[in-house]
Amino acid sequence: MIRRLSFVCLLLGALFIPAIAQADNMLMGRMPLRAEIVLEYLKESIEEHGYTIAHLQLCDGGMKDFGYKSDFYRVVFFGKADEVRHLTEKYPEIVSYLPLKMAVIAEKDETLLAIMNPEALAPYFPGQEMQIQLGRWHSDLVSIFDEVRRETAQHKPIGQ
Repeated sequence: MIRRLSFVCLLLGALFIPAIAQADNMLMGRMPLRAEIVLEYLKESIEEHGYTIAHLQLCDGGMKDFGYKSDFYRVVFFGKADEVRHLTEKYPEIVSYLPLKMAVIAEKDETLLAIMNPEALAPYFPGQEMQIQLGRWHSDLVSIFDEVRRETAQHKPIGQ
């Protein structure tokens, strides 16, 4: 009986490992507010964490061309200029990941924030400097998500 139960647990574990691994490669948060409002809180939090917003890309038309329907789809590019210069000079293979990019997607009355988990790159950069950097970005992104979630939870419409 114990052997059979162990086998079932192993089988279930094997079935769910791929889903968990995919989730580990993304950091996501859902906020119960319109995307325009969440985007403002996000930009403020990014800057409070010492990053500069390099570019805000509107992707609604491009997503529509691919067959997706979204009322609001933006990508926020951000980073720290000195950090980006240093890392791209020393580790040119990180160039495609920089600056950091976060998607802001409207889904009805909610907003989804999504970004690649920088720690997913850890196996490709075994040196101590990059391990520390990837961990720092991860920590900052978790803090940004927490701050946006906290601030949007306190958001009250004008006049209330």
